[in-house]
Amino acid sequence: MPDNEEMLRAIQRMNKLLALVAVKGFEKKDAVLTLTRAGYTQAEVASLLDMGVSAVSMIVIRHKEKMEAEKAKKPKKAPKAATAATAATNGDGE
Repeated sequence: MPDNEEMLRAIQRMNKLLALVAVKGFEKKDAVLTLTRAGYTQAEVASLLDMGVSAVSMIVIRHKEKMEAEKAKKPKKAPKAATAATAATNGDGE
């Protein structure tokens, strides 16, 4: 029976293979973002995809910046519950 260390190495190999299969055919950017969302660290993603950690970091930073810019462009809407409460206090609901 294999010892704990052998089992750990086998599980780590399987995990690496599963991660690579999950992003097979993806562009590097999409693979980085997918693996990051799955909980891999930037160093682990870099190792899996044979990239530098700085390249992975830049992809993640640029994606965050893009998402923040898109979020800032969207007009903010009042939640439905808040508009109903406002109508009720203005006498519209009575």
